[in-house]
Amino acid sequence: MFLFFLPVFLTGCSDDCESEQPTVTLVNNGTAKADVQIKTSGGNTENINNIEVGMSSERRAFAPGMIEFTISIQGANDPIEYQTTILNCNHYILTINNNHTVSLHVTPV
Repeated sequence: MFLFFLPVFLTGCSDDCESEQPTVTLVNNGTAKADVQIKTSGGNTENINNIEVGMSSERRAFAPGMIEFTISIQGANDPIEYQTTILNCNHYILTINNNHTVSLHVTPV
């Protein structure tokens, strides 16, 4: 099992944001179908399943705080676990790369 901790440089919310929940999109630039589980600091989970190679998921909203992403790639032995702190008023793009690494990009909403 792989465990990554990524400090994310976060920007402040835009003036129009009123504590909107963060959102995430999974982009699969990998080599096989992928799933991601999003576990929030409150213990809730959100699942994004069956994202084909070259495709992206719809946006999914969830509670802010310490988040654990568990990414499963079809044919890979171990899932990738990725932890970071997520804030309101941001959209996160979680990208699976072709070498089974993961990157996270943030944009204010």
